[in-house]
Amino acid sequence: MFESEDLEERTESPVTAGDAGAAREAPTAAPALLASMAQRPGWIRRRARNVYRRPLLVSAIGLTVFVAVLVAAVVAPLQERRAVRATLPPVRPRPDTMAIIRHVAMARSVAHWTDSALLAVRASRASTSAAIDSSGAANARRDSILTEADELSSLLRRAHDAPLASSYRALGAARALSGDQRAAALVDTVARLESSRKAFGMAGGADPIFVALTTRLTQVGKQLVQVADARRSALQSEAARLAGITGPGPLGDTLVLARTHDSAVAALVSARRWLMQARAVDRDMDAAAERARAADAAGASVPAMLAGAAALGVVVGFGVGLALEVRRPRVSDDDEAESIVGVPVLASVGEASAAPARRRRSDLEMPPLVDLASDAYRLLYGQLANRADTLPLLSIVGEDALTTAVVTANLGAVAARQVRDVLIIDADVERQSLSSVVRVPGTPGLVDVLAGRIEWASAVRSVVVDRDRTLDVLPSGAFGAHIGVDSMIGDVVNLLEHVGRRYDCVLLSAPLSREGAVSLAATVATPVVVVRVGRTRLDGLSRLTGLLRARGGEIRGVLMWNRSDPIAVSA
Repeated sequence: MFESEDLEERTESPVTAGDAGAAREAPTAAPALLASMAQRPGWIRRRARNVYRRPLLVSAIGLTVFVAVLVAAVVAPLQERRAVRATLPPVRPRPDTMAIIRHVAMARSVAHWTDSALLAVRASRASTSAAIDSSGAANARRDSILTEADELSSLLRRAHDAPLASSYRALGAARALSGDQRAAALVDTVARLESSRKAFGMAGGADPIFVALTTRLTQVGKQLVQVADARRSALQSEAARLAGITGPGPLGDTLVLARTHDSAVAALVSARRWLMQARAVDRDMDAAAERARAADAAGASVPAMLAGAAALGVVVGFGVGLALEVRRPRVSDDDEAESIVGVPVLASVGEASAAPARRRRSDLEMPPLVDLASDAYRLLYGQLANRADTLPLLSIVGEDALTTAVVTANLGAVAARQVRDVLIIDADVERQSLSSVVRVPGTPGLVDVLAGRIEWASAVRSVVVDRDRTLDVLPSGAFGAHIGVDSMIGDVVNLLEHVGRRYDCVLLSAPLSREGAVSLAATVATPVVVVRVGRTRLDGLSRLTGLLRARGGEIRGVLMWNRSDPIAVSA
């Protein structure tokens, strides 16, 4: 098929000045005509119909999209899995939270037991002090001692419950410790440490010096507590001696219980912290495992991917085909062809039915592209023939050389079966399309006759088209691929007048070429335009029609070619 550029080039090779002006106006009018057609109802439907007529294009684009989507559906999840695995923490064993929970339970049990034991000891000492018999001076002394012991016990509880500098100063100021030099020294130390710590009071506990001073103050306070506890034990022992009874248990039992309780509480806090850390690690590892499972499960199932890729391929293929069709629309039906050419459609060549078997010798000698069963050519002949049932001079014009040659050969065969003398002339000097369709040598031919190298009768070849019926063929000849046929139009007219006296029907096959085949067809004969449904472009048909009319041709009608393109069969 020839592109529209060829038509534009042909419009620049006029015959006369008037023809040149009309030829230049034809391409200019084509966009306006196409724009007006685009506004007609059903224009998009016609474009979609043409897309359906190009299954190979839609299939190629759809298959490309289908493969691309499948590749993306495999590659994208693979890259996602790799990215997720790159962010996952290194594999490590999970912490044993059950062991930590056992430690927490054990520390809680020890803390509860020591707290209960301390409460029991303190209750026993209180009951023992109440049972001491007090009398006389011993009783007074004992009461004084018990008062001092009770004061120490109260201050010791305060120091234990609130281990602050104020508690330690109050403990050091107790009457029972008024003469104790060690207690006084420890109280002075507490006062100095507290004074030094106040200088860092604004900095808070984050300052390391403040923390060190606080730790030292606590240690000194605990030493003061030990001195006070020892003094209280001595007072209680002396009071018990004065009462004639055994005093309370030794001091060491209470200190051991308190230390055990503190250790258990510290172990409980530490175990709980470890348990929280272990659970946080477990949550992180669970989240990482969930991300890995999600990445492994990324992507749809195989049937879903196939169905989605197929649907997307069909949609994209049809969309691209429709975009190409809208950009360069093609003839869709008879109405479009008639609206552009301006003449009615005479016949339509549809898909060939099952051809009858060729058994006779004459049938076997017929060219394969001559259709014996088609009624379209008989209908075309009936509409084109004159009252004498002849076709004196007719040209078949189309943008596809082989299709135009097939139409010319079949129309000539129909005329030959009507018992007419028929001559078909091949004006395709570049491809010799008609010669290849009827399977005759392409040279010598028309250009050789015009050049005077041979007589026309010697160049004519006969072709069998039915039993005892033949038609004559005048090949194009081999004068050159770019012959200037326009300069020989006068000679062609004389030749056609001469052969017209010999033949009833003269058909000229004039497909578009780089030279003046169309000009020749429009000038010397009445043209019939062959339009291929779904393949002939609207702008090309418009330019072809303008070119024919610019050459003075009066178009008889349009033949719609609504089947696949013919394929030349070699002899």
